[in-house]
Amino acid sequence: MRIFILEMRKILRTRITWILLLVALLFSALMAYLPVTFEGVSCRGDSGERIELSGLAAVRYMKEEGAEISGEVTTEKITQAVQEYQSALKEYGVTDSFELPEDVYYDRLMIYQPFVHGVREVFSDEKTGMAPGFLDLSLDEVGTFYEKAPVRLANLMRMEGSSQKDIDKAQVMYEKVKKPFQYYEGVSGNSMDYQVLYIFLLTVFCAVIVSPVFSMDYQTGADDILRCTKYGRLRLAVIKILAALLITGVTFLLCGVVWILMTNTLFGWESTKTSMQMIFSVSSLPALTVGELEWVNLLGSFLLFLSLMSLILFLSSRIRNAAVALAAAMFFCILPILSYVGAPEIIGNWLQCLLPGGAIGLNNSLMYAMTELDFMHLGGLSVWNVHLMFIVAAIWIPVLLIGTVWSYCRRSM
Repeated sequence: MRIFILEMRKILRTRITWILLLVALLFSALMAYLPVTFEGVSCRGDSGERIELSGLAAVRYMKEEGAEISGEVTTEKITQAVQEYQSALKEYGVTDSFELPEDVYYDRLMIYQPFVHGVREVFSDEKTGMAPGFLDLSLDEVGTFYEKAPVRLANLMRMEGSSQKDIDKAQVMYEKVKKPFQYYEGVSGNSMDYQVLYIFLLTVFCAVIVSPVFSMDYQTGADDILRCTKYGRLRLAVIKILAALLITGVTFLLCGVVWILMTNTLFGWESTKTSMQMIFSVSSLPALTVGELEWVNLLGSFLLFLSLMSLILFLSSRIRNAAVALAAAMFFCILPILSYVGAPEIIGNWLQCLLPGGAIGLNNSLMYAMTELDFMHLGGLSVWNVHLMFIVAAIWIPVLLIGTVWSYCRRSM
């Protein structure tokens, strides 16, 4: 225990570690608040003049305006929303809401926007995927929204080239999604985007902390002394690994929890009951609310994070120069982003699943993967890519950590 505490102190007392830990904590507040600054709405003041609200004032106003229709997204509410849109479009002789005067949108349609979110998606053309205009929607047809949603899922997957086996698996998952959907004004897709970005930044900060754990001792020659001590091989390797993972793991989880608490406090905790299908695609497979999605994204990313930290520890145990170890760590932090964007789609999807931390990043992130319909195939086996990510990460962690211990002990011989 004494050696473990000393190793913890050794990592924590470096200036760069303290700076990064402080920045990580400050960023948890910044990344929670930034989406609030982008909220804006135009409304009428007490004397009838139009005023612009932004930030928390806009959030409060939209919550108050949408309070009456919050809750279950019934077909009656969806039909009412489409009817209001059609009425406004016909009145002004236009075909889309962006052609309407700004005050008409904010005064008449803004509160209904979430309820028409998925209507055009669900009633898209079965062959082309083209969404119909609001004026082309039949109110009677809109009433079959929840019956059409699974059909839309199957059609979308066929257009993307999925097999019937994949479609059947997706349908089974989609049946577990609670319907009618729930909607409460508050946390939006923009806020969730910032969680994705923040998780990536946290990972980079922690990679900087972990990368010199072994390589710095090699570089300074301290390892030459440590390897001669009673516990200078196996036990010291395990202690170094545990200390590094404890510091970075606690940092990741603590900062992630702070982000969730601050975000939900700013936007309202009731909005965590919103179905994720209301802010992402209606065809999203997970049966999660926004609040549950925040936690699944954090904890799932934590598993991927541990696999990446394990890889960086392994690299540190193999590299004698701290600067080179840091460069290698940064390379593997951004590699999943580059491969997902630059590689052919099938290769990018496989690398996203197979690389340690492959779903930590931007477009390649775990959260966005949970909104997609990608199934991976190995022989006759078909697995949703999110499930495969978790399985592979759980395998990588012990393999890489054992490899790290082996590498360190072998070098110490």
